[in-house]
Amino acid sequence: MDDDLATTLGILKDLAAGLSSRDAAERNHVSRATMNRRLMRLRADWHQDNNVQLIITAVRRGLI
Repeated sequence: MDDDLATTLGILKDLAAGLSSRDAAERNHVSRATMNRRLMRLRADWHQDNNVQLIITAVRRGLI
């Protein structure tokens, strides 16, 4: 797994745990703009419409 994907999955895990977007970005050492760009890219790759669907898909795949 590359570092970008690992960071993006870390962000998803933090969002699933209830952290705010700002806190999730800070915790994973990225800006909110970078976080949003990575999540947008992952939504496109996984054909998902929102972050909740991303989180559910990541859990189902055993990634978080």
